[in-house]
Amino acid sequence: MGEGATTDNVKRVERELAKEDRLMAKMLDQAPGMIGMAAMFVVTIGIGIWLRPFYDSAELHAFGEAGTTQGRWILMELAAIFAFTFIILFLAKKHMEKVIKYGLLFVLFLALCYTTVPGAHLLLVDAPEPADFEFDSEITFNEKFTSMTSSGQMITQSGDWDEGGFDPIITINMRDGTDSEAIWSTEIHAFPGEPTATMIEGEYGYTFTNAAYAWTLDKESGELLSKYACYDEVIWDNGDFTVMPFMNLQGHCSSVLEVIEHETGDLNDDKGALYIMTIGNELVRRNTFHGVENFSVHQALWGVPQLQLNEYQIHMEQMDSEHLILASKLGAIIIELEQSNSQLGNPGQHTGDASISWYYLIKGDNYLSSFAQGASPYDEGEDFMFVIGHDSGKIDAYTWDGIDVLNETRVKIGDNYPGPIEALALQDLTENGVNELWIASGDGIHGLYGESLVEMVSFEMNTTGYNEFIIANSTINIISSSGDNISLNSGPFTEDMYNITGLVLDNTATWLGLFVAVILMAALMWRPEWYIVNTVGVLVGAGVVVMLGVTFVPTLIMIFMILAAIYDAWAVYKSKHMLDLADTMIGLNLPILLVAPQEKGYSMLEGQDSIRPVDQPQEGAVPKKRKKSKEAMFMGLGDVIFPGMLVVSCVQWIAVDGFAVGIGALIGGLVGYFVLMGFVASGRPQAGLPLLNGGAILGYLIAGMIFVGTSAFQFGLSF
Repeated sequence: MGEGATTDNVKRVERELAKEDRLMAKMLDQAPGMIGMAAMFVVTIGIGIWLRPFYDSAELHAFGEAGTTQGRWILMELAAIFAFTFIILFLAKKHMEKVIKYGLLFVLFLALCYTTVPGAHLLLVDAPEPADFEFDSEITFNEKFTSMTSSGQMITQSGDWDEGGFDPIITINMRDGTDSEAIWSTEIHAFPGEPTATMIEGEYGYTFTNAAYAWTLDKESGELLSKYACYDEVIWDNGDFTVMPFMNLQGHCSSVLEVIEHETGDLNDDKGALYIMTIGNELVRRNTFHGVENFSVHQALWGVPQLQLNEYQIHMEQMDSEHLILASKLGAIIIELEQSNSQLGNPGQHTGDASISWYYLIKGDNYLSSFAQGASPYDEGEDFMFVIGHDSGKIDAYTWDGIDVLNETRVKIGDNYPGPIEALALQDLTENGVNELWIASGDGIHGLYGESLVEMVSFEMNTTGYNEFIIANSTINIISSSGDNISLNSGPFTEDMYNITGLVLDNTATWLGLFVAVILMAALMWRPEWYIVNTVGVLVGAGVVVMLGVTFVPTLIMIFMILAAIYDAWAVYKSKHMLDLADTMIGLNLPILLVAPQEKGYSMLEGQDSIRPVDQPQEGAVPKKRKKSKEAMFMGLGDVIFPGMLVVSCVQWIAVDGFAVGIGALIGGLVGYFVLMGFVASGRPQAGLPLLNGGAILGYLIAGMIFVGTSAFQFGLSF
């Protein structure tokens, strides 16, 4: 019995090996057609990638900029596919082949023009260059740059000593980007500190400190509103003095914010507090009483993360009555302005850390080089956005709604610009109520507009030493500072400086593209041989691929592909109406199918048999059976279009390494194609889209994770 079982196993193995040999022989026999079809697959998608810059610059998004992430348009596309199939089958049953043929020829002509007209422009027309931007004025100040204000102006300061060389004096100036005269100037006497100060913009005013005192100036006039000591006493010894910090401070005041919490309209009755950042990484609250000069009382103390604001300060500002944002080269933080702690605490012995709403810490030595905040270009400006630039060129963005800080996934700049990022700004040059994002990087100035952050402005220039933008009244101003010197360069911005966008047609290229389309359609009608059908099919497919690829983001196209694959499988295996549609298209010799001849001398002009098998359905890439077993192989044009859409979309919408991700999707689609061919050769034909779309999607997911990470799949979809 054992010997008989062994014999059966051997025979079963021999049958399996023989079966595999037959499969390999069949696939080798079909290799010319398979390779030809794969080549058309790649060429169609390649032409789509080549055409993409024209569609991108012309802003040819089928449903507008907002529609790129809206799922309802995908449902509309699916409905159009259903309607197309129903109409063709209905007309076929009514024997109205001429209506089908000439109706489809008209549609194909339009789709063909999507390729021939843009292609002619890319071959014949050089893209028009925007006008150059130039600075036409330069103002210099012997002052030190201090900070930009939330109103887009700059605070500068200069330090000096009185005639006796004893009393240091700090002159604070408010300046804009159009005038050498200060909007206001205020002198403050700084003894026993140095003639230099840091500043935090608060809701109440601008608060300055030189480690010895804290002053708050009115935002509009520069009037001195208050003055508070940041020390307990000055100890003199033979003409020298030592400033003794508050006993509850670990070191001197590094930066100070004054807040008003009980406002009566009479400054003498107002009550508030000083929030003091120390060089010992502590936050101290001291209560204030406006009727008492220089008087404050210790209230609470908290520990804060290490940012070394005294050395590497980039940005400090009160966000609202309860939050303070601080940024240095080491990171950024939003601190909640609490009023009390469980215990008073002593220097270096605080009993708790400050409540942190958000903390951004650098990785390695990729230091922060710039920071900007302002009204978000999304959500009608109701939220704030933080934009962070690094030495490496990387740019991150976050949105704050007053409670939570979220990674702004709609901003996909990454490290698309060379570092360092010298300056960033969220400002409204167009004065339409929506901020643009302005970037000064290692290669020049860039202005990104709209929710998709389209680069509408790009100027090549040396930006080394740039600190801040002041952009207003159709003028671009750049602040450069070094030590106690500031240079303010200004230049007018005109509309002819925008990168060329929108549809701009050249007459010669347009007429040539239309002429080529007419010639190809005439050839298709006169002699619909396989090579003409393939030529038109490849060009039509490329046009549709790029048109839809630039219209939708990759994740939305992925959903579209999954739904289309489900429909394709149902239409082939269940309802079988897809086979009727394919038979109709073959009979009309229209380029809805690509054709790969298996043998020399093949002609589509000879009689065509149905592709519908006797025993089982087949769709996608299948052998065409005529007098001989293998004369031609057919693939539905949709089997190329769907994977191609995903490839072009990756190139279009993934800012960093999008081409690499797209190639990953293309390779995945080819793998799916060859798996499909394996089923066909084994006599088990399959619906095409499940394997082709599935392979392309898998390739997109793998390449996205390798080259980009999870941000390759985050596009903020909506209905």
